[in-house]
Amino acid sequence: MRVLIATAGGRGDVAPFTGLAAAVRAAGHSVTITSNDEYESLVVGCGLDFRPLPGTHGMFDDQMLMQDSAAPIATIRVIRRVVEQIRTVQKAVIAVARQEAPDVLALTGMATLGGYRIAKGLGLPGLDLLLQPAQTTADFAPSIVVGRSFGRTGNRLAGIATTAAFGALEGPAKQIRHELRLPRRRIREVLRGQPVGQRWPVLHGFSPAVVPRPTDWPESHQVTGYWWPERPAAWTPPAQLEDFLASGAPPVFFGFGDMTPDNTSDFIELAAEAGRQAGVRQVIQAEEAGPTAADGQQPGDSIVIGDVPHDWLFPRMAALVHHAGAGTAAAGFRAGVPAVAVPVLADQPFWAARIAALGAGPSPIPRRQLSAASLAAAIRDLVTRPSYRTRAEALSTQLAHEDGAAPVITMLESLSDDSSAG
Repeated sequence: MRVLIATAGGRGDVAPFTGLAAAVRAAGHSVTITSNDEYESLVVGCGLDFRPLPGTHGMFDDQMLMQDSAAPIATIRVIRRVVEQIRTVQKAVIAVARQEAPDVLALTGMATLGGYRIAKGLGLPGLDLLLQPAQTTADFAPSIVVGRSFGRTGNRLAGIATTAAFGALEGPAKQIRHELRLPRRRIREVLRGQPVGQRWPVLHGFSPAVVPRPTDWPESHQVTGYWWPERPAAWTPPAQLEDFLASGAPPVFFGFGDMTPDNTSDFIELAAEAGRQAGVRQVIQAEEAGPTAADGQQPGDSIVIGDVPHDWLFPRMAALVHHAGAGTAAAGFRAGVPAVAVPVLADQPFWAARIAALGAGPSPIPRRQLSAASLAAAIRDLVTRPSYRTRAEALSTQLAHEDGAAPVITMLESLSDDSSAG
């Protein structure tokens, strides 16, 4: 069986699928990941095949999106940008799928928008692989829009409205529809997010211990457990970081991933000041940084690092401060380390709320309310209240018994067999 996993976005949209692809390969199948070319080294470094999505280089700049969101005409700018991104990704997925000729097309991230129609147009069986819950439910509001609940009726109405809004955006561009000879979509299809009566599999890569599967979801929607990133084979920890970790008490991690501000010196200064006020040692992760002490800090108090695999780093931390991206939140759960979340956009408020609801951390701090004082207070609470660590460790034990890749492999094999039989 030949599988093509198509994803587009930031690092968090790509990294989990390195581990999933490795599991598919270990099951005896051929698998290729296609994404924006910024992540070729990540995928290839894990020993996996990679194909770039043409035309997507540099498209997914979260800093640009945050700047647009703060502008007076934010809504118009963001919508225009998202629509253009969707069109580019759809064209790219079609081009790579035609070249690779897979037996099954697996779609995730922005590639899921309209993906089932593309698969149908190409005559391929396929499925969606999601890192966050997107299907309408009464249990919670749309995870990609808000982190709070509106009540069961309000949650369902919010889900229907969100699905309709994304459905209006994702419809294949006119030229793509003509190229694949796809029919125009009916209103009911836009509202439901997929063709009426079509059983399109949607598998969710998070644990039911973190987000229980809603009972009002269709049978075709499964919650499999997490898909853990593969660690690049040649990676070794920086010696300076290992020395720092061995030189004192476990530190607190500070990192906002793709949400790190352009002015990294301001972020490092904020984190360092919060750490000083809280009286903790710190590991501060900043893009493209090397192992150095933060300005104004003694060498034994803090270290500034670049990219380090979270599965190696987080178990060595006393606590975490992060943006609550799906992958970062998952890595914290896996490590059994409590966290305070500072969400910014998209599904981050949802995962931040889950951390607090599960007892693995205090209430999140909205980015607009972030200060050294507010962060220091949250850190002191995090490291002095034992219940956070106890709950985080119990959750980690549950996750250790799950195999999120196995249900995906079973579904891929079923789709491939059905296609061969047909």
